[in-house]
Amino acid sequence: MQLRPWLTCVVLCIPLTACVTQTTVTAADRQHQPNLDMTEAARTRVALGINYLQVGDKSQAKYNLDKALQMAPQLAEVQNALAYYYQQVQDHEAVVKAYQQAMALEPDNADSYNNFGAYLCQQGQYQQAEQLLLAAIKRPGYFRVADSYENLALCALEQNDFTHARHYLSLSLTHNATRPSAQFNSAALYYATKQLEQAAQTLELMQRASQLSAPVLLLSYQVAQEQRQWKTMQDAEQQLFSLYPQSREALLLSQQQLSKSEFSVLRQRYLASTASAAVSPAQQPRIKIVLKKSATAESNKSQRRHQVQANESLAGIAQQYGVTMSDLISWNALRPDQALQEGQWLYLTGADRADQVTLPQRYQVKDGETLSQISLRYNIKLARLLQWNNLTEQSPVRAGQFIYLKDPAHLDYDN
Repeated sequence: MQLRPWLTCVVLCIPLTACVTQTTVTAADRQHQPNLDMTEAARTRVALGINYLQVGDKSQAKYNLDKALQMAPQLAEVQNALAYYYQQVQDHEAVVKAYQQAMALEPDNADSYNNFGAYLCQQGQYQQAEQLLLAAIKRPGYFRVADSYENLALCALEQNDFTHARHYLSLSLTHNATRPSAQFNSAALYYATKQLEQAAQTLELMQRASQLSAPVLLLSYQVAQEQRQWKTMQDAEQQLFSLYPQSREALLLSQQQLSKSEFSVLRQRYLASTASAAVSPAQQPRIKIVLKKSATAESNKSQRRHQVQANESLAGIAQQYGVTMSDLISWNALRPDQALQEGQWLYLTGADRADQVTLPQRYQVKDGETLSQISLRYNIKLARLLQWNNLTEQSPVRAGQFIYLKDPAHLDYDN
């Protein structure tokens, strides 16, 4: 899994301060260029070049960067920008040459070390990358120390070195406690290593600071699911579908494929990295119990129902079958805080419950609900739901609104 954001390349932080303008003065049939500050002009060209790169215009980017090189060949910033350009066109030799030139021109320019280290980590040259990133941190006056420590953490994670990844993320947050990307990556790492309380606390801090995103909400959902925090879980689900309905995270949750989320994949990587550790005798019975439950789950899956065993919970059953807890509650007409009874049968799909329960003709929309959620809950194709209600996928729905769950042309209005 690749955590967000990927390695920080600080050359991207160069602002587009102004457009380059040139004026001429005509006298005695001769044109004279004004006396420009070449260093500042070169920096403006660099900013233009980076801006063109970001919008995909590589030819204009190269033109402006070449102009910057002509104006200030001694400037490390120019070589950094050229290296970034060569990364985009996948010219490895030119990238290495540009970064080496930048470091030779200005040995104390920490940005050159950080950017080169980030690039080498992406190329899988981890030892050299770590040396360069640590060198950046040691440079005097470097104020992006938190960036480089986070890069070190992500580079360690690429090697499945979870111990060093956690250490470097901690250092990144020590230098900038409110850095959103480091907070997010820390929460993901806590989840992967099953430190759920720390993950929940970190995510709560992010949400208090309004640092919401689809990945943050999905991670909040998965953490709350394992902690059996029903309210937090439902809030995260509702916000994800309301704020980011088209995101990959919303799609994974709606399709009940949380095992494919980046956080689940990261946990699997962590478990695989620790699989070679010796298993103590005290752990053996636990492994047997898990295998027995897995066999039971396979049997129940063919029936699409589950019989509750002693001490089982909704969250545990939902995770066992790869469904969301809110759907499990809906399919079985349960309350979030309702205690389960041993021997009780639970439906595992909306379709199975629909076979047993009369589908209402109309449904009153609740606050925050979307048409996609309703279609999934009642196992109705979204296209049909839209057609029956004369709506489109972009049509807004409001709390209290009634929508048809059956074809209105065939409804029995006497009932």
